[in-house]
Amino acid sequence: MDRDTINRFSRLAFLCILGGVSIGTALFFAPDMFSLQDGRPGCDTPIHWRLGDVDSRFPLDRDAFLRTVIRAEGLWEQPLGKELFVYDPDASFVITTFYDDRQKMTYDTRNLEKKIDQYNRSAETLRDAYDAKLSAFERDQEALSHRMREFESDLSAYNADVSRANASGGASPETYDALEKKRKKLEKERSAINKESERLGKMADEVNATAGKLNIQTASVQQNLTEYRRKYGEPKPFIQGLYEAPLTSITIYQFEGKDDLRLVLAHELGHALGIDEHVQDDQSAIMYAMIGGQDLENPTLTQGDEAAYETACPAEPESGRDALVRYLIETPFSELSPRAAAKAFRG
Repeated sequence: MDRDTINRFSRLAFLCILGGVSIGTALFFAPDMFSLQDGRPGCDTPIHWRLGDVDSRFPLDRDAFLRTVIRAEGLWEQPLGKELFVYDPDASFVITTFYDDRQKMTYDTRNLEKKIDQYNRSAETLRDAYDAKLSAFERDQEALSHRMREFESDLSAYNADVSRANASGGASPETYDALEKKRKKLEKERSAINKESERLGKMADEVNATAGKLNIQTASVQQNLTEYRRKYGEPKPFIQGLYEAPLTSITIYQFEGKDDLRLVLAHELGHALGIDEHVQDDQSAIMYAMIGGQDLENPTLTQGDEAAYETACPAEPESGRDALVRYLIETPFSELSPRAAAKAFRG
């Protein structure tokens, strides 16, 4: 007979002497006398869990997912000062994933946001270029219009001078020289105006081309938005994780990354602890109904979270039977006494 069996038998003998019954009777009616009754999972005893399938289409692999679950455990265990969860590959309670349109929507949303961000940066550059070119074009166009008005006025004056000279029977040599100088000057100005007009035409083409690029990019991002809405409809909240009671499973449907997953898991683990109702009026609480108001990088239990746990796991006095068994198990045999045993049983 080994030492543990002798020790167990000796304690049983002590108990029989204390109660006035035979050892055989005690062994028949109370074979588990020296084992404490199972406590409430998550309250008195840890919840054992295992990791199920982690779909490879999610952004984390199995090892990273497992580490994140353990980090999520700590959000409850550290402030409450007790072990609440135990990773057990043979446990029946499973944490797993399910890949569907929710995670697909996350990826498509991320891609759409990148495209919109790229569009906004490119569009800002194009708008600045367009505004600068349009401003320069309008300035030069106004200057050309003023120049053309002056040219038309000078041309009209020149034509009037030629008409007067012709009406008087012809221009004198001096008048002719003066008119010829004016004509050459007008021809030079006409040529300059034509060149400036051509340059402004090219500027107008550049302005229109810049506007065209902006319109094409705007149409492209609008098409992406239309396709996104056609595929997923208007934006709406959806379930990221789901706990199935009693301690059957936690299924994760969607998350952005490690920090987001940790918060979703911590929320669902809270339900596994027995917290059925969400924390109200505190968006920073892990057990708030919606994810978004919490600190993703450094989440912590709030007073509302701790109160919800205390409600789910109210303190229960130890039964006389368990108190007696605990006394018999934890007290050295040489220190056992009927008086102390009776006191432990009465509480």
